[in-house]
Amino acid sequence: MIRSIALLLPCLAALLGAPRAAADFDSALRAYNELYDYHRAYDEFLVEALKGHAAAQFYLGEICEGGVGRPIDYAAAYRWYRAAALQGYGPAQLRLAKLYLDGRGTKRNDALAFRWQRQAAEQGVVVAQYRLGHHYAEGIGTRRDPVLAYMWWTVAAWRGDPDAMPARSRLATGMSASEVAEGEWLARQWEEKHQTPPAE
Repeated sequence: MIRSIALLLPCLAALLGAPRAAADFDSALRAYNELYDYHRAYDEFLVEALKGHAAAQFYLGEICEGGVGRPIDYAAAYRWYRAAALQGYGPAQLRLAKLYLDGRGTKRNDALAFRWQRQAAEQGVVVAQYRLGHHYAEGIGTRRDPVLAYMWWTVAAWRGDPDAMPARSRLATGMSASEVAEGEWLARQWEEKHQTPPAE
């Protein structure tokens, strides 16, 4: 009987621990977004981030990048965004791309900025889709490709980015009708393949 209870204890601990982890993250999020208790939010996010919680890592990056309740620390922001980005967390990939582009917290690297921007865009992060259009339009970290720029600005516009349509219209003035048609076709293909709501 004692042996059976001993064998069940790790299972019970795991079952009880999972909701607590979510509750701890929720508590940190509430402290951050509702209570504006940034010191508490940082401490609680840190506990979850060290367990590998991608969203907690992202919020720590945001706190460090923005200097919310503490001094700005771009190097720490870079480390936390990168940890979350490597887990596939789209908002962190977006922020990591910007740090690479600006050379904050790390050396400027247009190729890595493009790589992370593209990964976030592919996951449906609308701002990343808009920014990826700029990468292709201006050849930042990749070859210049107005068709792909048009495609991504079309996708971003369809998903509600207010700046994407004007950017697309300006770009189209220097494109042929066949290039515009190809960009629209690629955008439709992407949308059909990714029938998911846009990520924030």
